[in-house]
Amino acid sequence: MRMRKRHNLAPRMEACSAFLIEDPAAMRGEWLAAFPEQNRLYVELGCGKGRFTVETAKREPDALILAIEKVPDAMVLAMERARDAGITNVRFMDFDAANLPEIFAPEEIHRLYLNFSDPWPKSRDAKFRLTAPGFLRLYADALPLGGEVWFKTDNGPLFDWSLEQFSAEGWALSQVTNDLHRDGPVGIMTDYEVKFTAEGLKINRLVAARTAETKTTAAGPVPRLRNAALADARGGGAPGPALRLEEESLPLCQAFFKALKQAPELFEKPEDFRPYEYDPARVDAFYAARKARDDRKDYVILLGEDVIGELAIKRIRREKAEGELEICLTCDEVKNRDFGSRAVRLGLERAFGELGLETVLADTLLHNTRSQRVLQKNGFRTTGQDGRFRFFRVTKEQFHRRFSRGEGRADEEG
Repeated sequence: MRMRKRHNLAPRMEACSAFLIEDPAAMRGEWLAAFPEQNRLYVELGCGKGRFTVETAKREPDALILAIEKVPDAMVLAMERARDAGITNVRFMDFDAANLPEIFAPEEIHRLYLNFSDPWPKSRDAKFRLTAPGFLRLYADALPLGGEVWFKTDNGPLFDWSLEQFSAEGWALSQVTNDLHRDGPVGIMTDYEVKFTAEGLKINRLVAARTAETKTTAAGPVPRLRNAALADARGGGAPGPALRLEEESLPLCQAFFKALKQAPELFEKPEDFRPYEYDPARVDAFYAARKARDDRKDYVILLGEDVIGELAIKRIRREKAEGELEICLTCDEVKNRDFGSRAVRLGLERAFGELGLETVLADTLLHNTRSQRVLQKNGFRTTGQDGRFRFFRVTKEQFHRRFSRGEGRADEEG
């Protein structure tokens, strides 16, 4: 949808000229020197009408906020907002994010915001997404170690895809959520965010920090983006539900067990298999007992709004930065469709990101080759077996390295 043309755009822009940087390349490496009252530099790519920009500048007066916006009809509203608020630590510029090295020196930016970026849903346009590897490497050049990218979107498929890109490029993920405002408004909201939240849409958010393993432009050619189409109503692709993890609640736990149809391969002796019978009272008790433990994190696996499984990081040992992964899908209808493999990847991103683990363990029954294949696709390596179980292990480094090399993608794309 195109933004309507603003009346008297030229004189309105002129009235706000004090907030516009017309030659940002001339400021490269000198941004904070030019603004001595500020001690850190935040950049927002795509500021829209400026609600987030202005509120952030108010809340962090010691930071210089640089907002990049290519649509002048939106930028003029943002500049007027800043002028009317009487703030002095925000500036705007019309610039293409692909040219960031022209206006920022290495490690000059302290934080970068990506709020509700264009999803570019077609596979051939994936390289234009602001979370594509080519852009992530530009950000890594401009950020110091520990510098952060804050990313928010209402687009579930874009968020899932972006999680994979950040992980593959070696960023440390934290504060990953698929429902930011579930318990009430969190942080500063954009105009889009206010609208989407009022409509009941869930907001996805993550924080990605640059580490010593994060790839920069010096890493060489970026990986080719294949089969990268997004199924999204706003994007114009074929609509389809997104797969995501959500922290377990009692209603979601009840929904999982209500849908659960246990399979014989989950039993050590398949002949002992008996169909599972749903009992709400037993689920209530089970949920209460599990929530009382502080050594595990439980999630449900959602396909759209349907609960199709659960995933846990259990037996978390903080002193060793280690935990164990467990996953169960509800029924055969959702198996052999790559949902399990994708859910495990999301679970590992949570484990290595927000939970801060360095190693994740897992085990399967010897005859459960399907589960073993899911683990292997996500970088787990066999560490041994006994007469009943096969044991697996994956480190944070192994996980990131596997996907940065593109391993496992052929299976998923087929």
